Amino acid sequence: MNLNFFAPHVKIIMRTLTVTAFVFFFSLLSLSCSKPFEPEVQYAPKLNVYSVLFANANAVYVRVTPVVQSASDVAQAVHGASVILAGADANDKSVPVISLTDTTALVDGVLSSFYYATANITPGRTYSISVNQKGYPIASASAAVPFAYATVPDQNAYSILQNPKDASTDIQLKLILSGSTTAEFIQMFVECRGLDSAGNFRVATFDVVPVDSLNPFTEINGVTTLPVNVDISEYKTAFKLARLYGTSLARSHFYVDIIVTQVDDNLYRYFITSTRTADPLLMRTDKIIFSNIFAGAGTGIVAGASIDTTRVFLF
Repeated sequence: MNLNFFAPHVKIIMRTLTVTAFVFFFSLLSLSCSKPFEPEVQYAPKLNVYSVLFANANAVYVRVTPVVQSASDVAQAVHGASVILAGADANDKSVPVISLTDTTALVDGVLSSFYYATANITPGRTYSISVNQKGYPIASASAAVPFAYATVPDQNAYSILQNPKDASTDIQLKLILSGSTTAEFIQMFVECRGLDSAGNFRVATFDVVPVDSLNPFTEINGVTTLPVNVDISEYKTAFKLARLYGTSLARSHFYVDIIVTQVDDNLYRYFITSTRTADPLLMRTDKIIFSNIFAGAGTGIVAGASIDTTRVFLF
């Protein structure tokens, strides 16, 4: 067979395909240039509001940014808005109406903008925060602040904390939780602080129950009391390390801190949807972040939380 017979025809076919592809590509460019981009959903300006109200706090902070980010992918702060803290029940006169101040300050060396006011956040109360800025719908939301209860070890647990040397069973603690709490996490550590030989203040902290920064929370499913077992071997190790550190100090004392953090449903759902799925074996393919801003007038959350610390002095 004479293969040279096909050569002219192959060249013609290839040349035809090349021209066809070029025409097709050019037609796509023409379509994209002649027809303006029209998004399926018309853009509506909205605000992103973020605030966590901590039980027994004496101040409230609210971060306000536009939903649309800047070209640098950093949301610019919204200045000049009217930000109001009040009771969720308009008839509840025991909660004062407080106007927050537009503030810019250095926080951990970073210039940050937020709205701020001194306010006594009472556990168990429900508060609302509203943000009114020209050109945007009013963004508002409310949250109940969990009660903060002391986690006091019973006499047996207290004795083990002070002298764990001969203990063979785990330390038993009982957490008393608020009815408005959806999830919690507990931390526990032994701390040694004092003065060295030169009179300088020193402190060292040794974890007994560290917090998992990726997945700290445990859902409580409506319960108000929760038993917690503290591994006695972990406590003994932290206790020994603290005592050893104390030998390097001229004067020292030791204590145990038990810290319980409770969050409401708003903050927990925001955490779940913005950082992970409920099932750690599933891989996220979306980015649906929970928001409790009323009537979809914005994004973000107003949430309630409490951080309760019990300190047990050892010696």
